[in-house]
Amino acid sequence: MVRTSLTHPLNIATLPVGSCGGAIGVTFAPGKYQEVAMTGSWARDLDLDLGVIVKWGARHLITLIEAWEFEELRVSSLPQCATTHGLIWHGLPITDGAAPDERLLDRWKSLGPMLCAELLDGAKVVVHCKGGLGRAGTVASMLLLESGSAVDPEDAMARVRFARPGAIETTQQETFIRWWAEYVNTTCPD
Repeated sequence: MVRTSLTHPLNIATLPVGSCGGAIGVTFAPGKYQEVAMTGSWARDLDLDLGVIVKWGARHLITLIEAWEFEELRVSSLPQCATTHGLIWHGLPITDGAAPDERLLDRWKSLGPMLCAELLDGAKVVVHCKGGLGRAGTVASMLLLESGSAVDPEDAMARVRFARPGAIETTQQETFIRWWAEYVNTTCPD
């Protein structure tokens, strides 16, 4: 059975941030097309999925797939379509199964604090990768830690995994989240 945006509407796992209604949403790639995947076949509609993200209340959409995955998933128009839907789109590639590297971390120096400030003011941010588990769960944990919404890395990972079972898939991602918590505590003390 092929899963579509109509048969399987986009599900966004929600992680509350702060006391003003801010939230991090975690999901898989909107509009993805995969004839064969671990979870079955997918033939999603990009516009319908982006409409769900907008209806959920997202202001920002963070895409964590690599350049070649846009082609593989047939979502090459994602950046332009996201903007057309009124979203602020951020492309921050991470290798599948890996932790963030300089491609994300260099831009995160300014983007991370801005996103956290907006989240604490009540904004909503959706993060996605291909399957919405490893890379998206890792970046959601980063945001929980940097915004002060998680007390430590174990709390961040537990919250993400409760909202999105199976999230944060590798030891490398877990190790990175523990390192990130230490980094945040030393660079952003209360």
